[in-house]
Formats: sequence, C-alpha cells, structure tokens
Amino acid sequence: NALSLPSPFYSAAMAAVELSRLLVSEDPATKVRALESFVGAYDALCGDSICQCLADGDMLVREAAARALASAGDSVLPMVEQIAKLLVSGDMGARCAAVEVLGALASGVAPYATSIAALLQEDVQDASAAALAAPCVAKKQKDALRIPKCAAAEALPKLGPSGRSFAAAVAKLLDDKLPEVRCAAAASLGAMGAEGAAHEDAVMKALASERDPRAAAAAVHALAEMGRARGLPSFEAVAAFVKLLSSQHPGVRSAAVTALGAAGEQAAPHMAKLFKCLSDRSPQVKIAAVGALAELGPAGQVYAADVARLAHDEWQLPSARAAAIDALALMGDRGAAFEDEVAELLADPSEEVQEAASRFLQSIGGGYYT
Repeated sequence: NALSLPSPFYSAAMAAVELSRLLVSEDPATKVRALESFVGAYDALCGDSICQCLADGDMLVREAAARALASAGDSVLPMVEQIAKLLVSGDMGARCAAVEVLGALASGVAPYATSIAALLQEDVQDASAAALAAPCVAKKQKDALRIPKCAAAEALPKLGPSGRSFAAAVAKLLDDKLPEVRCAAAASLGAMGAEGAAHEDAVMKALASERDPRAAAAAVHALAEMGRARGLPSFEAVAAFVKLLSSQHPGVRSAAVTALGAAGEQAAPHMAKLFKCLSDRSPQVKIAAVGALAELGPAGQVYAADVARLAHDEWQLPSARAAAIDALALMGDRGAAFEDEVAELLADPSEEVQEAASRFLQSIGGGYYT
C-alpha cells in the first residue's frame, strides 16, 4: 500500500501523531518510508518513536532510523542518553545503529567514548545482512551497521580527544580476520591526527602483508592522512606508494596515486611514474592521476599539456575527461593557457564534459565563451 503522509496544511502536532503511528506499523517498508521523511527534516515530537526504530528487528528500518537521527545534528542531543542505552543492547544491530548515530552527533557524546570503544572487542557480525545481500534480496548494508568493530572504529575519531585516546585499541584491529574491519581500522587511524599517526609503523606492516585490495587501499589512504597530520609523509610511506603503482588492482593503484599527490615535495623524484598513470588502463587511476598532478603545484603543472590531451581524447570515459578539465582549472597559468582548447569542449557530445568545460572557463574568467 502507498504510504499516506500528512498534507502540508496539517499542524505539526497532527503530522507527528500520523507519522508516529506509521513508525509502529508491522510493515517494515512502511516504517522505512516514514523514517525517510525525517531525513533532513527531523521532528522532535517523533524523536522517541524514531529512537525505538534503532532497535527494530529489520535491518533496513534500523538503517533508516540511524540516517534520520544522524541528519538532525544537535536537535537530537536531548535523545543521546536514550540512544546510548542501546550500546549495551542484546541486539547487535541495535548497538551498531546507536553507534552510527552517536558518531554523527560527535558533540555531546564524548562521555560515551569508552562504551563505544568496548565494541572494538566484539568479534561478531550480522550474518543475516550478508545473507540477504548475497542473492540481491537487499542491498548490502554499510559495514558499520552490521559489524560492531567497524561501527566503533568509524565513530571514535569523530569524538575528539576522548575518541582518539583509543588509537592503540583500534590499531590492534589491523590484524583482524575480516577485511572490512581492517579497512575500518586503517581509516580510523588516518582520521585520528597525531594520535593515529603514532601507529604508522603498524599500518605499514599491515600494508606489506595485505592481500585484500580494499583493505590495502584503506591503508594507503591512512598513511597519506598521517602524512598530512605530520606535515609530510615518511620516506618509507612514499616508497610504499610508489611500489603500489604497479599493483594489479585499480583501486590500490588509484589510492597510491592519490597518496603521492598529497606527498608534496617528497613526490618530486617520482613524477615520471606518476605521469605514466595518465595512460593507465583504468579510468579510476587516470582520474586520480590528474587530481594528483594538480595537487602537486608547479611540479605537476609541467604536465598541463598532457592533461589537456586527455581532456580532448574522445576515446576516454567522460568522467576521466571531465576530471582532466577540472584539474587544468587548478594548474594556474599553465592550465589557463588551454582556454581555447577547453572552450571547444562546450560543444562536446558529453554533457559531463560540457559542464566541466563551463566550470573551467568560469574559474579562469573566460566568460566570453559562456
């Protein structure tokens, strides 16, 4: 049955009563649609009913409830204590959903950092979610909503000093048996600033033995973020990035390219290898390469002509060509020198390329063409 939501002329109180009724429906799809109406439009009058949905038996209802509450920001702070009670719920899905919301709130939830960190010890996952996703019965949930370790690792960096104090506990998850957990641990450490950067050696060790492409890419991104926290990445990290440019996995190669783009002057000796990535067989890597060259300032601007050629290559995917145009816009005078060439792309068959060309011309003041 189609969901009947309140008309605009209803009073707020009447709308809240109607939606609260829908949130206790026996039909999960009805609950989900009702919860989706709160995303970006939270109503405190329904706060209690939405919070109860975090412990619903249906994973899609829990996910929708978490999304609705997480989008409400500080408006949900009065409900924090009620949400935090779910951290000790007997239901794993409810614990994950609660952590998802608390992590999104950040402010005002630091006192619960220890309770959230306790989930780092939970060696379980929601098997039902994976079982439903495998035959495409339902979309696969994000890792943090079905694996408590991932939920905690993702949330802790958002809690400020209280959360970052558990960096050592997160680092232990780099050896976890689940690749999803190893990904979450690496990403968490990368987001923990100096506290996370203190565990760079552990991430380097994990990367050296990692066989899962997604976890390897996460480790590379973490090392790049650690370099940002310190001002520059270590020579050892840069050497690892360069080595991974020859990985058989596009996701790993693109992560390495992006990391080199963030390496500043330490990437200078490796510009030739980075340049070769413009001709990589993977569009994902090409996109990362033009972005990296643009980020490297004068050292990357030397390759502006090559980036412009990629933008004009009709054999490339529109997304790669658009990324090349956007990169040119960041290449100062060397990029701006290709104004006429980019203007020609306003008539390109691809709308994505046309829009990128228009952005470029606006950014350099080429209003004559637009």
